[in-house]
Amino acid sequence: MRNARKVLLLGLAFALAGGSAFAQVDFSRYVALGDSLTAGVVSNGSVQTFQVNSYPALIARQAGVTSFQQPLVTEPGLPPLLYLAALNVTPLGISPTILVKSGLGSPTNATLPTPYNNLGVDGFATGDVLTRTGNIMNFPAHLADYAAGRSGKAAPFADLVLRFPVFPGTTTPATALTQAIALQPTFLTVWIGSNDVLGAAQTAVVMDGVTMTTKADFQTRYTQLLGALRQARPNAPILVATIQDVLAFMTAIKPYIVNPATGAHIPLIGESGPLTEQDFLTLYASSLLAQGIGIPAAAGGTGLPLPEGSFNPATMTLTAGVIVRAGEMLALVQQIGQYNEVIKAVAASVGAKVFDINAVYRDWNANGVTVGGVKLTTSYLTGGIFSYDGVHPQAMGYALLAREWIKAINANYGAALPDIDLRPFLSGEGAAAATTVLAANAVFSEQAAIAMVKAYAPYALTDKLVTGNRVVRRHLPDQRTRGAVEPTVP
Repeated sequence: MRNARKVLLLGLAFALAGGSAFAQVDFSRYVALGDSLTAGVVSNGSVQTFQVNSYPALIARQAGVTSFQQPLVTEPGLPPLLYLAALNVTPLGISPTILVKSGLGSPTNATLPTPYNNLGVDGFATGDVLTRTGNIMNFPAHLADYAAGRSGKAAPFADLVLRFPVFPGTTTPATALTQAIALQPTFLTVWIGSNDVLGAAQTAVVMDGVTMTTKADFQTRYTQLLGALRQARPNAPILVATIQDVLAFMTAIKPYIVNPATGAHIPLIGESGPLTEQDFLTLYASSLLAQGIGIPAAAGGTGLPLPEGSFNPATMTLTAGVIVRAGEMLALVQQIGQYNEVIKAVAASVGAKVFDINAVYRDWNANGVTVGGVKLTTSYLTGGIFSYDGVHPQAMGYALLAREWIKAINANYGAALPDIDLRPFLSGEGAAAATTVLAANAVFSEQAAIAMVKAYAPYALTDKLVTGNRVVRRHLPDQRTRGAVEPTVP
């Protein structure tokens, strides 16, 4: 009897101390604010296959939330996803060609009468969360504008994600911030800011106030965002994330080719002269290099330079290139660091907690992560974390992110959300599939490059990314004529 009473008292003490897995956090109305990374975009598009495993959806699933609403899209996605069109045989091994799928997906639950729990909007910068509204009736027209290069992703995907009316009987358009508050969230995650700087990477033009939001503007907008959330939900836990500066998009292609006879590095050529080994090329250089552009004539190339991005203040003309010089990369990383300082300071001022995703990405970049005996890294295609666009994770990447989010939730709020089972993500378009191709010789199509630049910098000129029939391809010592084999079906 005494032992039974002791067990009862211990059980009561455990319960009062938070013995229930979720006693410290009420996840019943979990709401996620953010951009494409929150939306679960993979290979530059949204599609249900991957959206169901967005990191907010995985968090909700682990928390036992039975109804976590997202703006799901059918195959081949919106916009259509990039895909592996062919594995080409080269003397060096297998080289992939990345294209854009044909057709368009369609929304599956666009008539949901309430806001979605996942309010991640593809193309959103921090200011868009505060100001931009949407209406599904405008979606076709805005999507057509985006497809024609007249706008970025933010306008059509605001229509897709943001409800109008917000609730039956209401008539005022509402922002993502307003809709998040309208759901009266019991728990919030916020991961926003990548698109405040991504235009610089996409265009290879690193300019404060042109392709990057100034630190002052970012601070003002981020302060308004978290301040409004805290004022509306004074007791709701808020976990925010920093912005990552590791992108496979920027490291997939080296600024040199290798002499196959000697192993010596031969610098590639830019419009401002030869590249150094501290310079960077974007993924969009691949289709140009495949035609000999950027490769010295003595090394078998055309001798024509790779384009460098530029901005003309007199005409306000932004022209996309493919080279980010070492000094520009330093400025880009420093800008992200300043944003992250703002995120941490503003979060502290409103009592929100911070999940340092940038530190996680840097750890993956330096050390990788092993899952089921497979070592995953941030390398393009061969690493298993990033998808075909080199910016967004693939399914395994999102699962790894969800695992880290859950660690941060448990550590900061005393919750006990269970870990993510990563085994299902090792199949299909997961680590096993992503480690079988030769990323160094990947060819990212001009069509795909232009689609991505226009998504995040819609007014950038992309003429220099297109070669058409102006360049005759020449024999390259380390990138010989390829024979296509068995393409995958888009």
